[in-house]
Amino acid sequence: GSGIVPYIYDKNIKVCGIQWAIGLEIGLYAKDLMRVHITTDHPNAGPFTRYPRVIKWLMSQKAREATLDTMKWKDKVIAASNIASMDKELGLYEIAQMTRAGPAKALGLSDMYGSLAKGADGNIAIYDLDADKLPSDPELIEAAFLNTAYTFKEGIMVVKDGQITAEPPKYTLWTKVNIAENAQ
Repeated sequence: GSGIVPYIYDKNIKVCGIQWAIGLEIGLYAKDLMRVHITTDHPNAGPFTRYPRVIKWLMSQKAREATLDTMKWKDKVIAASNIASMDKELGLYEIAQMTRAGPAKALGLSDMYGSLAKGADGNIAIYDLDADKLPSDPELIEAAFLNTAYTFKEGIMVVKDGQITAEPPKYTLWTKVNIAENAQ
């Protein structure tokens, strides 16, 4: 993110509900998830600490319905969006595209990050989820993404069962992304 947005989402404010729905619709309608990224600027300046909740909504229609049911202006959110009729649920592979591989590629860093390819930096997060059998309780999805089972940074285990086990050296990474100029 590039700054702090003093914005508080409130389920009792109509615009907040519509923003919530639109942010999720973009991810759920996308045909190429390598080009749709969850960031602190989208959906609508959500902090990175909320990524597990956003991921839960993308992976679970049941979670979206439960959240929609808490909104004061539920009928207006439904009228202004398609979120209530969307039954698509993303899988772990698709979430990895949106949160790892896609952003690395967009930043020109896919040779180092966003994959398990030979020569990649070895930054790996392992979650307590089975990709072939996701839990029916969406809260378990959010809980899994809140605390990794294991996290490796540059091949070194830094988290085990939610506890920090090591702190590798820190550094700043700079990139210059070149994109084609928009003729319009």
